[in-house]
Amino acid sequence: MKKILSTIITAMLLTGCQSKVTRFDNPEFSKTTEKYHNVYPSDFAGRGPHHPYDQIDFLKPEEKKSVERGFVDFAYSGIDKTYGFNYANLVHPDIDIQEQNTGHITWLGHASFLIQQTNGDALVTDPVFDEFDGFGWLGSVFIDSLKRLGEAPVKSEQLPFVSGVMISHNHYDHLNNDSLNGFSENTHLYLPLDNADDVDFSQGPVTEMAWYTQTQHKDTSLHFLPANHTSSHGISDLEESLWGSWLMQDGKYSVYFAGDTGYSPIFKDIHSKFGDIDVCLMPIVAYPGGARWMHLSPEDAITAAQDMKCKVFVPWGYGTWSLGYEHVNEPLRRLAKAVADIKPDFIVKSLKIGESFNYANLLNANQIARR
Repeated sequence: MKKILSTIITAMLLTGCQSKVTRFDNPEFSKTTEKYHNVYPSDFAGRGPHHPYDQIDFLKPEEKKSVERGFVDFAYSGIDKTYGFNYANLVHPDIDIQEQNTGHITWLGHASFLIQQTNGDALVTDPVFDEFDGFGWLGSVFIDSLKRLGEAPVKSEQLPFVSGVMISHNHYDHLNNDSLNGFSENTHLYLPLDNADDVDFSQGPVTEMAWYTQTQHKDTSLHFLPANHTSSHGISDLEESLWGSWLMQDGKYSVYFAGDTGYSPIFKDIHSKFGDIDVCLMPIVAYPGGARWMHLSPEDAITAAQDMKCKVFVPWGYGTWSLGYEHVNEPLRRLAKAVADIKPDFIVKSLKIGESFNYANLLNANQIARR
């Protein structure tokens, strides 16, 4: 495959706590004029409406409360986006994370998942277990939408068996240095290209990857893949670092973590290269109006999963922050309607924060039932 053959592997020395960053470049997706660009243009332009669901009111009367625009706002939509929402109801009542689990996935809130594969490797995606850090922390002091709605179910220190962490992009709800440095010594950190400058990671080796590059993490084949999104970790660094998604192959099953993304033909491209995906971890939040080009609505997420011929669909993003224009209770209700209308040919597994499920058993049972 040309993209793999053209991949260039380099290593460079950086100042700071980490001494060495291994870098996997792919010249087919290099920066142009110091910026990165999405593979495809968005299917959605302007503020919409983009879909008939955009005209549906998914809120109950008791959840509606108008608010005035404040001096400083983030994703202001004229409503109290958390009114009638109870974070405690979203947290799983019996959180039970065991090191010996294999074939398990645990949702840790927002974009954070613990993935304990059937080969024994344990990896975490986008761990943010506290308030935003760095410049993002300043925003959370003044803007309610940037404050967590509740405590994370675990901290990094409670996951000493994790050997690898994958970051999808450098926005503050996906990259948090305090959470990263709570992992055990020798934990391997995997980043998109040019994200190392945004981390202060001292626990283990760091690898940066371009789209459609692959590396081996212990017994897991780890692929970094495209997403339709953007990046920034400061005031003036828009799209200077890469963003994307991750595919984990443990020798028996494939698990795909989409990161933040809008809908585009990238999902068909991914399927053309990797075949049917066993488990797809898909975002379903922050999609109204002009944000639709870089975030999946629930119905978009289903279409993307169909493009990849996923077997198990796990939604995420709801309930940890109110970062989108929508009320936090809307995404799961909109997903339920989309599932009822589209009737996708895969299992939809919605989780509570801290909830685990055995995807290996679920896939095996589904395979037996189809015979």
